[in-house]
Amino acid sequence: MTQTSNISRRRRTKQAKGGADYEAKRAELLRIAAELFKEQGFQSTRLLDIAQAAGLDRATVYYYVGSKEELFHETVEGVLDANIAVAQQLIEDDSLRAIERLKKIFVSLMISYEDNYPATFVYIQEQMHQVAADETAWAQDIMKKTRQFDQILIGFIGDAIAQGDLRGDIPVRLVENALFGMLNWTHRWFVPGKGMTGQQVAESFWSIFIGGMVPARADA
Repeated sequence: MTQTSNISRRRRTKQAKGGADYEAKRAELLRIAAELFKEQGFQSTRLLDIAQAAGLDRATVYYYVGSKEELFHETVEGVLDANIAVAQQLIEDDSLRAIERLKKIFVSLMISYEDNYPATFVYIQEQMHQVAADETAWAQDIMKKTRQFDQILIGFIGDAIAQGDLRGDIPVRLVENALFGMLNWTHRWFVPGKGMTGQQVAESFWSIFIGGMVPARADA
């Protein structure tokens, strides 16, 4: 127990001091962990496996991270925070119509999935359904942020309908499920570097979506 406490104290000291080398090593561990979680499954992957893949012994890893859960949590929360930040920036851009905000966040989400792969894959494939039932502080915070992001998306869709850029005869929630459900399913087949880019996928999906969502014209 004393040894563990000492390591934890030293880790906090290193985190406080920061430094490029320390942050680079943590980023490498995050990347390696995500790859192993995808290959072996989150539950089957040990911190020792991550240490060995990084060329470190287990004791050294503890200077950078306290558990495999910490590695996973940090990646997921970082991605979610970044997506919310993008959405907030779109809200503050008064030059955009709601339909433009909706498209930009849609494309941004797919690019984010690609940029943060395979951590995003692991979250959707293995962990997303568990978070809702988890009562830890981290899980509750993730759910709070997820609901916040969901309300932003609903707002974009509702405003686009009010502005006449989307049909108004389909419930807003169903529109959201249809549009973003396309992205949620990509984890079953999309692999970065093989075929289309994330942006190309999102632009194609958007074209399919918008082609069926334009308001019916009186002269049609």
